[in-house]
Amino acid sequence: MSRTEQIEIERKYDVDGAVRVPDLRGTGPVETVAVDEPVLLRAVYFDTAEHLLLANRITLRRRTGGHDAGWHVKLPAGLGARRELHAPLGIDPDEALPATLRHAVEIVLRGRPLHAVLVLETTRTATHLLDADGRALAELADDEVEATHPGTAEVRRWREWELELAPGISRADGESLQDAVGDALQRAGASASASVSKLSRGLGDALPAVVVAAPADPSESAERPKKSSAGAFVTRALDAAVTEFQELDGPTREGEDDAVHRFRTATRRLRGILRLGGSVLDADEAARVDDALARIGRAAGASRDLEVALALVDRTALAAPESFVAQETLGRLRASLRESARDAAHDLDRAMTDPSYFELLDRLDRLVEVVPSGEDAGRKADDVVAGRLRKATRRARRRLDAAVRSIESGEVDLALVHSARKATRTLRYEHQAARRAGVTGSASRKAARRAHDVQDVLGEALDAANAVTLFVDAAEKARWAGEDTFGYGVLATVASAERDRALAHLPRLARRLA
Repeated sequence: MSRTEQIEIERKYDVDGAVRVPDLRGTGPVETVAVDEPVLLRAVYFDTAEHLLLANRITLRRRTGGHDAGWHVKLPAGLGARRELHAPLGIDPDEALPATLRHAVEIVLRGRPLHAVLVLETTRTATHLLDADGRALAELADDEVEATHPGTAEVRRWREWELELAPGISRADGESLQDAVGDALQRAGASASASVSKLSRGLGDALPAVVVAAPADPSESAERPKKSSAGAFVTRALDAAVTEFQELDGPTREGEDDAVHRFRTATRRLRGILRLGGSVLDADEAARVDDALARIGRAAGASRDLEVALALVDRTALAAPESFVAQETLGRLRASLRESARDAAHDLDRAMTDPSYFELLDRLDRLVEVVPSGEDAGRKADDVVAGRLRKATRRARRRLDAAVRSIESGEVDLALVHSARKATRTLRYEHQAARRAGVTGSASRKAARRAHDVQDVLGEALDAANAVTLFVDAAEKARWAGEDTFGYGVLATVASAERDRALAHLPRLARRLA
């Protein structure tokens, strides 16, 4: 199903049944109003047994009636705003949540089933607030609500007003409008609502005490590490990296542009922090998390590598002599790679719905929450990080030297080049983590930039080498099929030259790596 979204900015007011909606003409920029006929809305709200969506300020409902019937997910968007996602209704009233919306909240659900937790029947009378040109400024919904708890059959009734800004109204204009209209509503007898949502108000006493995180580990009762300690540094670095990783879960599931690339990068950055804090964290738990990150990273890497291969075909074709590569040759290459890319995307989606991935997410939550217990957790962060960075630098230097020797010998060993790239990339991520957490400064920024330069050159060389293999394999298949192979040979020659050109820069850049 297709999905749409918008940003919702609203204020809620409690009001008793005797109060009438005031005439808002002349309030701020409001010149005219238009009042709809009352409409009956029926919404079924869903959550897990633990109410994890509500605990994360997320509401999920299936609504019938009104102009916006459908599935709705509301997510926090900061500064009092809500990001609202919509998907259309299916035919079956017992239908499951559409996958396109489930993807947006799977980072919280983690495979758990959903249950109906509240049924709301609302009689809504909407008043549209318009400016002098007839442009919509906001909508004031006068709601008479009846909430039924499906488990206990308990019923609650109340009346409330919701003032929601129309799309396209700037934040400054919107706040001014809401202030002016809000004052008028309160003069009429309304009061600012004490409930953040109809769901929480409808649940009332049935609202559970929700605990989002996993059960506390006994070590959490230990004294929190000092700000200057390695334990505090690793906690800060992990917290930022885990947040980045989790924020990319939904976009990656949805196949948004560049999401797989960023997700794989976030995975690698997390693994770099685990290595940097290897002696600070519980060694066994860190190893388990690292193994799980490696598994999901391989799935993301397979998908990303095919995205890169498709881009390389186009780039290599542009670099080839004009008319040397037939469009039919390029078409076959692209079709084959797109088919493989679809398979890889399916494999990644399957990996992200596997229980082992959800277990990884739980482990990452605990890793951030639990006080580090490794042997170096109490030492000064500067000392521990400096030692780890020295080791990472020496490792990168050794592998780079081996790669450079193979290049200068005329017999390029791509396995050594790949090993050097991995070590250089890890060094870069460790320097970035140290700088972002405030342990190192300009020296790490410079070192990370130089490592990035080396990593880019090695990446270009390896991508071109992979392209050579791709074109040669495609030529072999074409030969067996009795097809023209000339264009594949041209592409392989161009890619080979790009590989050699990239590798030629490596000795100079490697010498600059501190």
